[in-house]
Amino acid sequence: MENIVLNMIQNIKETNNPILKASILSSYISDGMGNQKLGLYEAYLLQWEVINDTRQWYVLPAWSGTVQISTCLALLNQKLLAHIFRDSSCIQLLRQWGMEAFGLCAERRAHYIMDRYHDYLEIDHRQNEYLLEEMLHVRKDYDTMSFEDGPYHVDIFPYHYFEPEKILLEKTDLSGEMSVSEDVETILMEVNI
Repeated sequence: MENIVLNMIQNIKETNNPILKASILSSYISDGMGNQKLGLYEAYLLQWEVINDTRQWYVLPAWSGTVQISTCLALLNQKLLAHIFRDSSCIQLLRQWGMEAFGLCAERRAHYIMDRYHDYLEIDHRQNEYLLEEMLHVRKDYDTMSFEDGPYHVDIFPYHYFEPEKILLEKTDLSGEMSVSEDVETILMEVNI
């Protein structure tokens, strides 16, 4: 096991601050996807830990975290990935947590997804394809989009490394790519002790 993984696990265990834990793991996920050491399924599993920690931060009174649009987008993107991996129990949980986050969101302004967030949460691999097409259009035009109109779903995990909306539109079967490395297994076990 790499020292990077061991150091990250140690840093996560040394804090009880859930948003700090989420931040440490988010950096690992981004780096791992960037250097192609993490597959989409592995990143999806690790992102669950980020989502759980982030949710603790904004739900538990001890932390007084604030839900932002980016929080809602993270839940939506994770739900799209749950559809890709046919993770039905997680799909329902993410819909519930998405609605919860939407109700708690501190940012109240026009936004291309938040204006119809309920509709986006209803996306699955069989319906609402027009919303997936809209997301894909934003992804393709991302470089020309106004910073003020963001954040964009491309800014949030899985970033630009994978295109969940395209995978769903093309009905790509990723069941053969659901392997997990020993490092990722260790991370998942150790951060949950």
